[in-house]
Amino acid sequence: MENQEEIERLIIEKVKADHKISGGANGSDLNDLDKIINLPIPERNELLDRMVREKKIAYQYPLNAKKVTLPK
Repeated sequence: MENQEEIERLIIEKVKADHKISGGANGSDLNDLDKIINLPIPERNELLDRMVREKKIAYQYPLNAKKVTLPK
């Protein structure tokens, strides 16, 4: 398994790429991030929650979904 810093770097790269494509209008889908992270759901959620607390990423709540985006 990759180390935490490498996983965080991959997440941030994906979020930045999606942010650039959409012009900041949409976040990254959690299902797309799951393909990169390859962690069980509880561990994935813990990692993403920690990154949100550290203000590396932010959650976005569109209708019936939860997405990850860059913090404002």
